[in-house]
Amino acid sequence: MKKILVVTFILFLFPLSSFAIGTKSTMEKVMNSWMGEHIDTIIEKWGYPTSEKNIANRKLYYWSQSSYSVSGNQYGVYGGEATCTRIFEVNKFDKVINWQWQGNNCPALYLTSKKWVNPNKNPWIEDKENNKITKYTKRFKSMENKK
Repeated sequence: MKKILVVTFILFLFPLSSFAIGTKSTMEKVMNSWMGEHIDTIIEKWGYPTSEKNIANRKLYYWSQSSYSVSGNQYGVYGGEATCTRIFEVNKFDKVINWQWQGNNCPALYLTSKKWVNPNKNPWIEDKENNKITKYTKRFKSMENKK
């Protein structure tokens, strides 16, 4: 009974629309939120990149995180490296024009990726606002049709 109450409370506080389902959709939203931004804005939010590379006349910035975890059970001990790398390509004006991410330890939910989202273009907030606008537009149109 307590579990049901806790889940209900969490869903009340954070509707399902505020959660991204899966790492791919979460990271796509995170990375897309930085499109068109100046690289200095990302550095202000995330700190200095792990590395910077020029490949085929393209300027790339990398942010990498890795850790090693060990776990075990009665059958043995297991370990592995957990990584998440975010890569931005910038144009000659240092504005983001492309991105890529890779790894097995990137955030899968908005709540765990909040620190990486562009605060000026938060896609989860924009989604909520668009849903509100759509609801009001539908309501207004239905009222017009009744007249």
